[in-house]
Amino acid sequence: MLSRVAENIYWMGRYLERAENTARLVNVTSNLLLDQPGLGEEYGWNRLITITGCAAAYAQRDERMEESDRVKWLLISGENLSSLLSSVNFARENLRCMRAIFPQECWESINDLSIFLRDQGESGIASAQRVTFLAEVIRHCQTVVGIMIGTQSRGAAFHFFRMGQHMERADMCTRILDVEPVLWQTGIGRDTLWLSLLRSVSGEHMYRHHVNPRINGVQVVTFLLKDRSFPRSFNYCLREVNRCLRILDNNALCEQLIQRTERIVEKREIASLLEEGPSLFMDDLQRELKHLHDLIAGIYFLKQ
Repeated sequence: MLSRVAENIYWMGRYLERAENTARLVNVTSNLLLDQPGLGEEYGWNRLITITGCAAAYAQRDERMEESDRVKWLLISGENLSSLLSSVNFARENLRCMRAIFPQECWESINDLSIFLRDQGESGIASAQRVTFLAEVIRHCQTVVGIMIGTQSRGAAFHFFRMGQHMERADMCTRILDVEPVLWQTGIGRDTLWLSLLRSVSGEHMYRHHVNPRINGVQVVTFLLKDRSFPRSFNYCLREVNRCLRILDNNALCEQLIQRTERIVEKREIASLLEEGPSLFMDDLQRELKHLHDLIAGIYFLKQ
């Protein structure tokens, strides 16, 4: 496989996952602000803009933005390269260049999603339509992934797609757990905060079923970082990336880095982490992921 093709497939997986993550986060934040109207912007839309990595571009805008403007920025703004619309368009463009590699249904599904965003995006901004709109976006994203899992041969293309998907999931996990101490002063209860984090990764049911019916901060963070069976936990995502790399040549350095990062997470005591504040540790994990991404790119994407 050509290195540029492998890179396009990897980023298609990342962009599609990013779109689904953004839809989940906006949905959870919308519901949280309805339940906690006095929460304010610090944990509301401004924090979500920071989590999705578009704070710098957002800060360059001079005008004061209302809630609808912030939601539009996150969902359908062409100026925001991390918006849901931009992520879907990037994923679609990458797939368009490689349509012969993937089942025709994948292209049809992601094209349907792009058309849906074009036609219904503006109406999805309104709070009355937002939940339905975002649920449809998530369904479309899951359809593309489901088609891929159900019909794609387990060759290099499939594994580069899944590698990108799980790298993006791991990154998002660290971002939503980057809980600043100021959040404890917003008036939001800790149980409500941990519950919203679980819902951001659709993990509430699995947590209550496999860990504890009650919400406990230490157990929630342990679940999201260390659990090896929940598909959106940090350690699970690393293991999936490692599993994808095993079919490729020259994977030794990547495997060593993944194993080192797993050990860092396993050894970290979560209770003390929450007392100190998770931010610095999450920064460390994000640097590990950046190192892993650079290593993957250097080995598989930069070849001539």
